[in-house]
Amino acid sequence: SYDERFFKQEALGEYLSLNAGRVYYAFEREGNVAETSVDGKKPLLWALDFNVDPMCSVIAQIDEQRVRVLDEIVLSRASTQQACEEFTRRFRPHAAGLVVYADATGARMQTTGTTDVAILKQFFRSGEYGDVKFRIPAANPAVRERVLLMNAKLASADGERALTVQRKCTELIKDLEQVIYKENTQAIDKDRDAKRTHLSDALGYLMWQEFRVKVGERNQRLF
Repeated sequence: SYDERFFKQEALGEYLSLNAGRVYYAFEREGNVAETSVDGKKPLLWALDFNVDPMCSVIAQIDEQRVRVLDEIVLSRASTQQACEEFTRRFRPHAAGLVVYADATGARMQTTGTTDVAILKQFFRSGEYGDVKFRIPAANPAVRERVLLMNAKLASADGERALTVQRKCTELIKDLEQVIYKENTQAIDKDRDAKRTHLSDALGYLMWQEFRVKVGERNQRLF
């Protein structure tokens, strides 16, 4: 249930730097990029990273313990309302339900007197997407924890790849290949390219909500 590098360090006692180079080192196009389609019997999962430019989000579904990323939405200088409109343009009414994930900033009051979460709830009040649930934390998860979850899903120590991404999600794929740590730090480099980190962050919020446990706890699995 660990990714290979974390398993070697935690279970085999090898010293490896987990905070150097690529953040999502377990990602490989050959094993993690796959064509998929919407399952009308399962809820849609929409994960957002609230940011004006770009406003980024990913849409996925879960089959048992496997995550399938169906699409990405990347909008320049866009509002949460515009993101909702683009989501409904791509994904028509879905009776199986919708689950919305986002970072904790979505619950903070804006200068307009409302919040991103309030905008989302107002937009989906019609019921066309069935039962709409919101899984947005009061505080964001630790970066280390959600990165470990992502890498474990991308490729566990026994070689299982339980996270796949549609080929058309080009910006998310770039994130998984190009996001790195700042040199000699445990911080993700968000300054090198303004377009990077947003989509992988959004997916990370979904992963944390669905699969989090106390990482490394005895007799516990990451997923």
